[in-house]
Amino acid sequence: MPKDNYQPRHAAGAQKKSVDRAIAKNTKSAPKKKAPTSSAPRQKYQKKTQSRPPRKSKNKSFKLWWKRRSKKQKTVIIIAALLALILLVVGIFIWSKLRMVGTKTDEPVGKVEEELDFGDNKNASSLNGVLKKWSTNKVEKMSDKDIKNILLVGLDPVSGCTDTMMLVSVNTKTKVITMASFYRDSYTYYEGKSGSSYHKLNAVKSLGGGIEYTIKAIENDYKIKIDDYAMVNYNTFQSVVNSLGGVDVYVTAKEAAFLNETWYEWAFSGKPPARDFVEGTNHMDGEMALTFCRIRKLDSDVNRTERQRRVISSIMSSMKNANLSQVNNCINSVLPYISTGMSNSEILATASSAVAGGWLKYDIKQTPMPTEKLCKAGWAGSQWIWVCDFEAAAQELQTMLYGETNIKLADDRKSALDFAS
Repeated sequence: MPKDNYQPRHAAGAQKKSVDRAIAKNTKSAPKKKAPTSSAPRQKYQKKTQSRPPRKSKNKSFKLWWKRRSKKQKTVIIIAALLALILLVVGIFIWSKLRMVGTKTDEPVGKVEEELDFGDNKNASSLNGVLKKWSTNKVEKMSDKDIKNILLVGLDPVSGCTDTMMLVSVNTKTKVITMASFYRDSYTYYEGKSGSSYHKLNAVKSLGGGIEYTIKAIENDYKIKIDDYAMVNYNTFQSVVNSLGGVDVYVTAKEAAFLNETWYEWAFSGKPPARDFVEGTNHMDGEMALTFCRIRKLDSDVNRTERQRRVISSIMSSMKNANLSQVNNCINSVLPYISTGMSNSEILATASSAVAGGWLKYDIKQTPMPTEKLCKAGWAGSQWIWVCDFEAAAQELQTMLYGETNIKLADDRKSALDFAS
């Protein structure tokens, strides 16, 4: 081995120890690494959150959603949205109208004689006995799911008497509306708040204590079920006619002459009619129509109720041809002043049925009740009355409304007409 490369063993060992000591010294002087703390993962989470792309706005999301819809889907969605909007508007309109019902009802309170005086008439007790026996018997009152009976009541604003009582019976199966007018002077038995008695039908509301007693008296006399009622005073009647722009009503020569001479007895305003009444079709405003309906000294209650049905029929015909503005004015005229036993939901259901079923297109039948052959004129002291055979009249009305009757007339029966005088 060459001499220059030779190193003694102890020199090599010393050199190695020197290197080891230098390494150890450097290790001690180097700063120690700190152990990871809890802030490390938080920093990592924050960095991750910051790196997430910003959220898209709702508007952009809707645009993207709408862009992905097919043309057919878009059409369906637009139609559904329009229908929902229309239903909302219609619902608000209907609700606003229903809230008007009965807000301005102020029924007049008139004075009605407590009892009719028959004097020494020996038949009076027998007549009363027949009327009470029929009214209080157990014959079932007829009804039918396809027939709705609504009693229309017109109040005299002075006396508060129910001077107009008309049954409007709607048969949705046969598509026929039957209008039956009950005579205001029908002498009847009734039950009221303070007991029972006998009087003219038009006075029962005042004497009995409410319209429900008039309804009960009619149901008992004619053995039918009345579903609802609508009651207005005569002033409201005028407003309805005016809101429709007037009505066309046929007037006979006899009626025209009588009205032109005695209009001041029947017109509430005290003013002469807008024009003279003439024979034939007359275009009437509200006051002319009311004056025409009220006259009764010309003939009898039979003709009077027939005139009322003429006007009601004309109003219904005008409603068929009325525009939206006229219909709205008519609704606004009558709803605040109407009293009814129907709830808002029942009014809405009836109105919906009328529109959907096309009630205004139904055939209309008219009749007085009782018919002339089943009543006789009579007197109770100084007051004129109708004595009615309610048993036969009930059989007749049931057959007219329902096509059948549950009343059998005995051959040897004594009717109220046997005691008329």
